[in-house]
Amino acid sequence: MAHTYFGSDGLILTDVQKKDFPSGLSRIDATYKCRTTEADNLAPLLAAGNRLPEFPTYIIRQNPAIVTGQDGFTTFTASSFAGTLSTSAGAPTIFGAAIGDFTISLGSKRTPVKDTFKYKILSDTITRTFTILPNISATTLATPTETISLKVLSINGRTDVGEVDGQSIRTGSGRIPILVILGDPQIINVNRQSFGGIDEVQVTWGLVAGEYSA
Repeated sequence: MAHTYFGSDGLILTDVQKKDFPSGLSRIDATYKCRTTEADNLAPLLAAGNRLPEFPTYIIRQNPAIVTGQDGFTTFTASSFAGTLSTSAGAPTIFGAAIGDFTISLGSKRTPVKDTFKYKILSDTITRTFTILPNISATTLATPTETISLKVLSINGRTDVGEVDGQSIRTGSGRIPILVILGDPQIINVNRQSFGGIDEVQVTWGLVAGEYSA
């Protein structure tokens, strides 16, 4: 026995699954149905890059999966994403550690030749995972306000480092803390993944190994 459908000719939302992530990323998987005779006309509404109907803050990442049923209806399943765009207060901070080699050269008023010291340092790293817009560079992000601590493991290969020498270095004008010479933490690693209209980014800041002068 044939049946006649007198409902909507548009997309009918039949199911919504939402998941939020610690980074601020949010995903909605939405299922729609429509008359198969209207499927070709309605499919562009769920194309990649469009905003999800009923949830305009969510942008569709890929073209939807389409299943044409035997009952005269077509089913669309679309995944879409949004983000909080919070890079500080809303982003959990994870502390780690890294070992680096630092060469510090000290000038002298008595001679143009600089004294060079080779430091091996264990220092904190700070990692945050958050969401930003695709056109935002990670290099524009503010430096974390958390304090980076360090421990000097050796100087010129010697591991018998005293507490004073392990925290500061003697110059012609007095002692300078090692952290002052090395400066603020810098970005040492970036992992970035696109979710269409939003990017999830994991950034690690730390002390950058290399050559420094004081």
